[in-house]
Amino acid sequence: SIENENYSQAVEDIQLCIKKVKSLPKDSRIIAEAHYQLGVAQGFHAKFDEAVGSLNSAISIIKERMKNIKAGSKKWPSKEEMTEITELEALVPEIEEKIADTKDMKKEAEAKTKEEATTHLATGKRHLLVSDFPAAVTSLAQACELLSAHYGETAKECAESYFYYGKSLLELSRMESGVLGNALEGVPEEGDDADNSSKIEDPAKMTEYEKQEVEEKVGEAMEKNFQSLCERKDEEKDVTEDEDMEGGDSQEEVDDYQDDAMDKDVSMVREPSNLQLAWEILELAKIVYTKQVESGEGIKIEIEERLCSTILTLGEVSIENENYSQAVEDIQLCIKKVKSLPKDSRIIAEAHYQLGVAQGFHAKYDMAVGSLKSNKYDVAVGSLKSAICIIKMRMKRIKADAKSSKKSEITELEALIPEIEEKIADTKDMKKEAEAKTKEGANGITSSSTEGNSKNVSS
Repeated sequence: SIENENYSQAVEDIQLCIKKVKSLPKDSRIIAEAHYQLGVAQGFHAKFDEAVGSLNSAISIIKERMKNIKAGSKKWPSKEEMTEITELEALVPEIEEKIADTKDMKKEAEAKTKEEATTHLATGKRHLLVSDFPAAVTSLAQACELLSAHYGETAKECAESYFYYGKSLLELSRMESGVLGNALEGVPEEGDDADNSSKIEDPAKMTEYEKQEVEEKVGEAMEKNFQSLCERKDEEKDVTEDEDMEGGDSQEEVDDYQDDAMDKDVSMVREPSNLQLAWEILELAKIVYTKQVESGEGIKIEIEERLCSTILTLGEVSIENENYSQAVEDIQLCIKKVKSLPKDSRIIAEAHYQLGVAQGFHAKYDMAVGSLKSNKYDVAVGSLKSAICIIKMRMKRIKADAKSSKKSEITELEALIPEIEEKIADTKDMKKEAEAKTKEGANGITSSSTEGNSKNVSS
């Protein structure tokens, strides 16, 4: 299997060999040979640490065998024993050389994996920047796969790829939702224009003669259908009897087909959506960054900012998923964690904006379940206004700093303010609509109560 480059099979076969030679002496040459070949196979299979362990085991067994040969001789080893000791001594440097080669292979593999993953990460970020979300998801998924397989799922090397992969999945989900919304635009809802589009004549407008004629035609059609059904059942019965005589293979084929269809249905049901996958990947990024913050690895302010960006994006996922209470909770946690950052940081402004959006929708949800808290709209407006204040503070600082390299950022920030103001206006409109609906509901309850009382009095 090693010569055939089927390294996984080679590892499996040699491990089985080692299990089966337990009855042999522990210093048996075949056991040493098995550990050596296992190390070689593991090295080619990219299990470098395991390979080094197996090769070291081979050396230990050989040294143990030489020691036992020397100890077993009463005076001086025999010619045959001396020959074996010489052979064994020559094997040790060869295996040590193989260990060194394996370590070099590990370094080369790490460099190659890192280079390939870095390329995929950079490509994915570039695709994300130009809003090519499907391509971004593909590249970043490959980066995550390479890094997690090499370093481990919760390794710090994976965090950045997880974050951008989760963000790309979120944007892809938004894009797909937008495409679906555009596709359904203009399609009438069920029941719209039903009366106008009906091609069936109103029975109330038919004459007695027309009704009698229709009844006769319907009766004839039903009788023909009944006869046809009886004939078909007889034919099916004859075919079934013939099949039973020939054998039950057909039924087995049908059962197999149904089982396959059910398996496919189950696999389709279990396939997570892009939004669900985004949440899972971002949660992984959050775990990794949290571990880094707690252990004090890296530059603290940078890691904290990345952690906050991840939590904020999780909040955005919850907004898309219409889980507004969770979104509010996540984003408020993000705002608490960014206290160490400059007060005019863009991520803080973004957090307040997203918090305002989530609070606005959350108040709308409360209205839907009949427990409107209209002050939540005011809180939402407050969060959005905070975002504007932070942006203005940032622009002021950049303008005051003559040496600042962020002068071009001012144009971006100025363009954000009208968008946030528009969102504030929308939130205020949502509040008015909610209050109007609440008032209408209260009036409806009052009027129905009054009618009920008047009926009781009259009775």
